[in-house]
Amino acid sequence: MSSLESLPTEIFLEVASYLSAASDLLQLSQVSRNVYAKMLPALYADVDLHGAEQCERTLAMIERSPDVARHVRKLTVHPEHESLSRPRDQYRAWDNAGVVSRCVMRAARNLDALHHFEWDGEDMLPDDRMWAELRTRCPRLKSIGTTFGCFLPRPTSSLFQFDDLREFSLTLKDGFYAHSLHVPSRESEPVFARLWDMLTLRCPALEALSIVGHSSEPSEAARLYAAHWPRLKRLTLGALVWNTSVPGQPGAAPVQAHGVGNAPDFKSFLEKHPSIECLHLVGRPSSNQLDLSALAHDALPNLKEFSGSFAHLRMLVDRAPPPEDDPNGAPVQVQNANANANPAVPATGGTTALSKTLQRICFPHAMHLRDLTPVTISRVLQSLHALTSLKVTFVIQGGYDSNGILRTIAASCPHLLDLDLTCTTKPSFFLDAFATHLRGLPRLRTLALTLVRMPGEEPLPSGAARIALANPRLKTFSIAFLPPQATAAAVAAEPPMQPVERGAFELVCDAHGIPVWLRVALWSARGWGPFGFGGGGGALPAAAGGKRRVRRWTLDLRPSGHPDVAPKGVWALLVERGPAGEEARLMVFCLALLGLTVWALVGRAVVGTGVVWEV
Repeated sequence: MSSLESLPTEIFLEVASYLSAASDLLQLSQVSRNVYAKMLPALYADVDLHGAEQCERTLAMIERSPDVARHVRKLTVHPEHESLSRPRDQYRAWDNAGVVSRCVMRAARNLDALHHFEWDGEDMLPDDRMWAELRTRCPRLKSIGTTFGCFLPRPTSSLFQFDDLREFSLTLKDGFYAHSLHVPSRESEPVFARLWDMLTLRCPALEALSIVGHSSEPSEAARLYAAHWPRLKRLTLGALVWNTSVPGQPGAAPVQAHGVGNAPDFKSFLEKHPSIECLHLVGRPSSNQLDLSALAHDALPNLKEFSGSFAHLRMLVDRAPPPEDDPNGAPVQVQNANANANPAVPATGGTTALSKTLQRICFPHAMHLRDLTPVTISRVLQSLHALTSLKVTFVIQGGYDSNGILRTIAASCPHLLDLDLTCTTKPSFFLDAFATHLRGLPRLRTLALTLVRMPGEEPLPSGAARIALANPRLKTFSIAFLPPQATAAAVAAEPPMQPVERGAFELVCDAHGIPVWLRVALWSARGWGPFGFGGGGGALPAAAGGKRRVRRWTLDLRPSGHPDVAPKGVWALLVERGPAGEEARLMVFCLALLGLTVWALVGRAVVGTGVVWEV
């Protein structure tokens, strides 16, 4: 223990950088007091508080402990995100925002290292003095996030007095739309005018901007389109008015090159910001009709991450190059590649810079699986040669070959490193078939698979073993089984629907890259029955009251005849925590019942009562 405690703080912080779970950091810090003191920078670098009670206790501790507060670099507060368990709390719930914001105000005097602060409230406004204290007491604070609910802050609020911000985030809650605050009015216009003045005039070095809403109703964004931030890298937008006027209609702006008019719109905004690396369009495609095909062919040359609908990605990929003039001076008409009515026909547009820069794609909205979907997806994804991460959700429909989408992903994205695939509504495919198609992704490192269980599917650990053996380069992966009635909206909701069974797996290989062990952590809503026997009841969602249990064990992937595998005895098989151990214990239990029955029958026969005991 003395040798461990003698290690310098830098070594502990380096070890902490490899621990992703907060529980692992906490367990390491509890080794001794000396280790705890050295782990403080890692423990309190990112503080995320939920509920008024947790916020009050933790912020009071930060106020009393300057030695802990000086390590806090990111602070996120959710004052109203905890269910009320005690009736007396209901009388003060309306003032949670005020109480918690005043706690932040008092703790701000010690948060001299704070870089990022996020206020995630619901309807009520925080005490405005909180923003004033954060602005004056935290000189390194360059990233803030807040929410607008049923009430808007005053135009003179200290929230709009920050200077030289690097990141800003605004989330519009349900109450914002319920009170029609998204409609320009005398109440909302002065507030948003001060907000845009702060961002456009006093924050010229803004690098990340996020404005999203919980509703599909649009809001005015004319000031956004006229803004210019030369260092903008991350842009997240949702529930905005996409100012895309249709040429030829009354009031439409005159069309210039690539369809951009004189009035600023979203297309011109993107063309003015070639530094954007991450673009997230959160609004639903049905509510925000955005035509990105009119973007200039050389727009977004550094885009590395995209999140939005598949139609938006297709428009970005199929952008046509600018028309070239022939020797006679007449412009050559180039048909827009996105105007191709048949998605199975390859695009005619030129190759954009996205084929070499786009690395991560996320489709937040579920796509309905139809016959043409694999062909359409393949045509778009095949042109993205740098793609390494993909997250997609499909709605399985009866009568369609769901295995086709697996073949499409494997053939179109052979360089994937991370894959997050969700299939809802109906059973899609067996795990052994998925493992077969997974061989087409030899570079895959992480996998998250969520689907509805097929009838007759093998146990989850057995299917995970097949996947691990099919792709030994996997490091970690997870598999979750959804209930049959799960819809795409329920999976994407907050909080999401709990799976019936979920497993997290970590693959361990030898020096030659051959799979050796599989570390298993299995969560299930099944009733396990007595003594850990399976089959104690049907699978129940957690919301329906089913008790969830976690089991952890190590599964040996080497064959039974391997020289390094020790033969298992009967006792080792009985105490095994895997499916084989469950079956062995169930068999022993049945044999014990049979033995007791035979013993009772023989005993009655010896006594000579002549009574037959029916079992």
